[in-house]
Parts: sequence; structure tokens; C-alpha cells
Amino acid sequence: MNFKYISIKNFRSFKDIQISISNKSVFFGLNDVGKTNLLTALRFVFDRNMRKKDFIDSDYFKKNVSDPIEIVVCINIDDQNDDSAKIRPYIKGAIKSGQKEIYIKLVAKYDDSELIGSAEMWWGGNLEELEEIKSSGNRFDIDNIFNVFYIDSYVDMDKLFKQNIKKLIKSDITNEDDKKTHERIDSIVSDLNDQIASLSGVSDFESKITPVYQRFNNKEMSISVKSEIAVKGLYSNIVPYMKRVNDDNIYPTAGEGRKKLVVYSLYSLLAEAEASKKINIFLIEEPENNLHKSMQIELSEILFSSTDNYPFLFVSTHSPYILYEMDDITLVRVYAHQDIISSSVFYEVPLDYQRNKKMLNRSLSEALFANSVLLVEGPSEQLLFDKVLSYICPYYESKGMYILAVNGIAFKNYHVILKKLGINTVIKTDNDIQRRNNGFYALGFSRINKLTNNNLRLEWFTNGNKGEDKKDFYKHSIFYRRLIYNNSQEPVIKTTLEKIRKEDHIYISKVDLENDLDDVLHDRLTAILEQTDPVKYLQGAKNIRMVELIEKLQNVDCIRIYNHENFACLMELTK
Repeated sequence: MNFKYISIKNFRSFKDIQISISNKSVFFGLNDVGKTNLLTALRFVFDRNMRKKDFIDSDYFKKNVSDPIEIVVCINIDDQNDDSAKIRPYIKGAIKSGQKEIYIKLVAKYDDSELIGSAEMWWGGNLEELEEIKSSGNRFDIDNIFNVFYIDSYVDMDKLFKQNIKKLIKSDITNEDDKKTHERIDSIVSDLNDQIASLSGVSDFESKITPVYQRFNNKEMSISVKSEIAVKGLYSNIVPYMKRVNDDNIYPTAGEGRKKLVVYSLYSLLAEAEASKKINIFLIEEPENNLHKSMQIELSEILFSSTDNYPFLFVSTHSPYILYEMDDITLVRVYAHQDIISSSVFYEVPLDYQRNKKMLNRSLSEALFANSVLLVEGPSEQLLFDKVLSYICPYYESKGMYILAVNGIAFKNYHVILKKLGINTVIKTDNDIQRRNNGFYALGFSRINKLTNNNLRLEWFTNGNKGEDKKDFYKHSIFYRRLIYNNSQEPVIKTTLEKIRKEDHIYISKVDLENDLDDVLHDRLTAILEQTDPVKYLQGAKNIRMVELIEKLQNVDCIRIYNHENFACLMELTK
């Protein structure tokens, strides 16, 4: 069973949207753009307790109660697994042979006399020929299939525990040891009641309250104080505590972060108990609240690295740390643009990153929450550009801009995801070259080709001295790179490059970061670094010496860098 998409019409912040989803989907974006509304739409479809509340006028887009709310969820059940098998007995004739997908549709027409909209539901294998889902009262057949666990951002652990204590803790009445334990508890409780009743304060209270009560009611009745454990049941006063390994002391689950992790543990147990009978769906809202960064990362691993505990999972979040362990999920970016809209993309860690998933995910997850992202090759670019932007556009990150170092030239892994999510993406890459037997090859321009699918006529750039050995090639490499860039200013290539800058926002260096910077600030670099060859000095220990440089750069230097054509990518980012 695999979730495919959800479409929503006239519901809360959504006029008419359709987004791709999968069995694990993450909804992210700024505040008040509709992430919670996406979760709520899923709850109305799959959660009977949510449908029982009905729809009020504010649930309709801009209170347009003249049009119905319509929510459709598409699910593929072609895989013949246990979860798909749980659906088929109930849907029966509504899906025909050969149909691989089912559509579950909820419609809520507003009743002006009742001032509410009640849910009506259909399902089937053809969206145009759905059958009404059988119901009894406010219970539909779909409620026999799906079990929803909604975990809000401030879930009450104590309340959750008490509400489900009978499901979580069960005595084996056939067990002889348990029987004897129950008998001992009954004896202790009886003795406890006697002891409580003998306290002077208790007997005094009973003697005062009973005659007052008898004025209003039966004079043959009296009021007696008893222990709650005797009245409410054996487990009524049980509460969870924490206990360290090899430590007999117990500690209260007082911290909100600690309580939240206990909550996830409780929900996991409850889901395990239902897994054989129903399909468990987890809807989790802002799980990062009250959790330290380290606990958020730990929770990320629990949620996304285990398919058994959370096979069907929908999460809304503001935190990049929750995404550190993401894999095989659908990222859904929700953002405001007139009517609220969304874009989604399936995200799978590429094979070449499987061993170091964290490196890719940690960089990407930070960028996902930006409006505009500048992709650069490494930390030197990141350090310099941060210095420049911090003066040109103070607090640029709070304004939705982000600089992401891709740690080499692996732009594509990030570029594809960010663009599909509607995040403005700018790329700055070096004009790298590669030695060939017949000369040299314009590797940087080739990289642009792969990112844009443009043909830059790379035969233009295969030149140089044939048979030149490696030592001489590297000795002349700066000259060759400048030659390539100069050739790219020929009309045909220049027009293509200008088109790429305008449409794809990709910028290539004349040579590389240090040489391009030297073109802009040679005299200043020579002076403040006290080096006759500042490029060689900076490239000798890139990150350390770049830190040294930016500490000495002044505001006027930042302005010159920002306004120079060599670093037009910065102006593009801040548009």
C-alpha cells in the first residue's frame, strides 16, 4: 500500500490544490501557511474522532460555504501486502479487477440551518465512478481499516497515559502469581481504608459533611472518605517515572522534552497492539517543540530510519534537525502565494551518499527552510560570501536567504530538490579544466551543461598543447582557464551563458574563487595579507587563510565584491 496524492478544495487555507505524498511525507514552511491544515485534512478523511466534530464555517476557504469542501486521497494497493489486504474486504465491488489505485473522497456540504457541514464519503477504483462508503451513525466502513495516531506539538503525557492505561497495562487473570498479588493488594487496600477512616481529620470531616448533605437528599445516606485506589481501580494512580541503569532511585518525568519522548514510546506500544487489525497512520505536528537539538536528531532517526514503527507517517515541522535522517520520503513545501499553494518532491538519498547520509541531509535540511539558496563549492566561498552579505544585507538568513556549501561539485543532488520545491536556487561554480591527451577539457562548462541540459558547444574549448605533460599542464592551467572563459564571450556562447544566468541562475567563475577575488581586490589583498602573491597564499591553506582575510576586510571591500561582475551571484541571491 502506497499513498500517491491528496487533493483539497475549499478547505481552510486551500482553494484548490493537489500534492504528491508518499507513505512518509514531511510538510514544512513558514508559520501560518497551512501545514497544520494538511494534517487536519488527512485527519478528517481517516479519523472518525475528527469527523465527529463536523465542519464549521471557518473550515471553508474564506468562509465560502456555498461550495462544498472536497478532500480526495489516492492510494496504490497493487503491492498485495498485508496492509492492502486489510482494505480489500471492505471496498469489495467498489474496485474492479485490474484497478491498482483506490480513491477515498470526502465531501462536506454546509447546512445553513444546522450551521455545520457533515462528512459524506465515497471510495472506488475510478474517481468518476465512486461508491458511497457504508456508514452507521458517524462511523464509516473506512474506520474499520485505519487507525489514526495524532500527536500534537504539546501532547499531555499524563493524560495520554491515563486514557490508555487499560490498553497499556493488563493483568493475566489466569496467572496464579497475579491472583495472589491481587488478593494481597485487596487486603492492603482494605487496611488502608480502615487506617484513613481512623484519622481524626477524616472522621471530623465526615461528621460535618454528612448532616449538610442529608438536608438536600436522603437522610439514610452518609458520605464516607475512601482511598481512590479502592474506588477507581487497581492502576488509577500509576504514573511513569524514569530510572537509570544500575540505579534504584526513580526520577519524575518532569521535563517537557523527557515527557515527549515517553509520549512517542506510548504511542508506539499502542500502535503495535493495533497493527495486526488495522493500518496505523501517524500524524505528527511539530515534534521538535521542547526538544534539544540532540534529541531532535535522535527522534529523526526513530521516525525515518524505522519502517516498522512508523510505516505511514505525516509530519509537519520547522526544524532542519528533524530531517537529518530522512530517506525515501516526500518533501512537501507549503508557501503563501495569493491562495496558499504547495509543491512536493520525492526525496531519496543518492547511492553515492548512502554511507554518509548525514552529510547530504544536514546540508540540505537547513536549505529547505529558505526562500533563496546560493549553492557554492566549499567553505571558502561560504565564509567570504557570508562576510559580504552580512554587510550588504544584515541578517540575510532571517530574510530567507541561505548559502549552502556542497562540499565539492555535487550540485545536482541539491539543485534538483530545491528547484522542484519552488525554492529560488543560484549556483556559483569554478571554471575547472581537465587534462586530455589532445589538450584540455572545459570541465566547469560541462558541469553547467549537465545542470541545465544546454549545449554549450564544448568543442570550442578543447585546445592547448597536445602531449603536454601533467606538470606543464598545471603550470599553465590558469592561462588555459582564462582562455576558455574569454572564448565563452564569443557571441554564440555568450548568448547561451547569459540565458543560463537569467533563467537557471548559474554563474561560472573566470578561474576560481581566489583568482576572481584577486581581480577585484588585488592591491587590497596584497596589503592586508602582506603577500606579493595573495592567490597562492590563500590557496595554500584555504579555510584558515580565508578566515584571516575576512576578519580584515572592510565594508568598502564588501561593496566592491558585491557589485563586481565576478560575483554577480550575490546580487542574484538578494533580488
